[in-house]
Amino acid sequence: MKPVAIFGHGDEVDDPHLAAHFAPTVSLLKREAFEICEVVADAERALLRSERPEEAARMAWLFDLVESRLIPAHDG
Repeated sequence: MKPVAIFGHGDEVDDPHLAAHFAPTVSLLKREAFEICEVVADAERALLRSERPEEAARMAWLFDLVESRLIPAHDG
C-alpha cells in the first residue's frame, strides 16, 4: 500500500482512512475573515516583539493573502 499524505505537510501514513481530505475551496463569512486578519496581525506583532522576524514575515504574508481575498478584483 502506498503511503498517503496527511494534513498537507508531507507527513505520510500507511492507512488511507487516516488521511485528511480537504475541500478545494473554503468559504468564510466576512466577519470570520476579519477575525482571522485580526488574530494574524496580533501574532505578527507578538513575533516581532519576540525577535522572531521570519515567523512574523509568514504572518504578514498570511494577513496579506486573506486581506486580498476581501477586496473585490477590479477589471481593467
